[in-house]
Amino acid sequence: MNPPPLQLGGCEFYQGRLAGKEVILTRSGIGKVAASVATSLLLEKFAPDCVINTGSAGGFAQDLHIGDVVIASEMRFHDVDVTAFGYEMGQMAQQPAAFPCDDKLIALAQSCIAEQGKHQTKVGLICTGDQFMCKPDAIAKARADFPQMLAVEMEGAAIGQVCHMFKVPYLVVRAMSDIAGKEQVESFDAFIEVAGQHSAEVIMALLGKL
Repeated sequence: MNPPPLQLGGCEFYQGRLAGKEVILTRSGIGKVAASVATSLLLEKFAPDCVINTGSAGGFAQDLHIGDVVIASEMRFHDVDVTAFGYEMGQMAQQPAAFPCDDKLIALAQSCIAEQGKHQTKVGLICTGDQFMCKPDAIAKARADFPQMLAVEMEGAAIGQVCHMFKVPYLVVRAMSDIAGKEQVESFDAFIEVAGQHSAEVIMALLGKL
């Protein structure tokens, strides 16, 4: 029998087994601060071998569709700007410009998705910011600042920064719930469950290979 969830810092941490692996499961909540708190507590309290973050994202690549999956090669912040001090756009002071995901975890995720044969998948840059990207001017600026960005969400780079600071490998896998510039709010509400299901399918398969 699995123990009851641990309540800590406004987060619930569930211990148990999935796909034959011992796992700790938590839902961080929305945004960079919530994600940072949850990840820090997870790493400090449970010392996992790796961190896998999943959920939904908004697609930026022109050939992405709702339900498609993006595996992050690296995470960056799109809403950080300390360029006045010589840093790159998106780079927080005294931190790297990007937080690369673990190569082995990326390869495993790609292998799982290929075996499933169900989801169109891309590997590349995902960006994080504390805003829902539905305003044309914000979308245009993000595209200009990060032309290689495949998708955008609100937690992954914060998780990447914490994992970088703790020196723990991590991976971000997101399914598209909406596409930038295409009625995002309506799409998000209608397709968030589809994105969640696709993300869960990938993660369950990935756990079986760890």
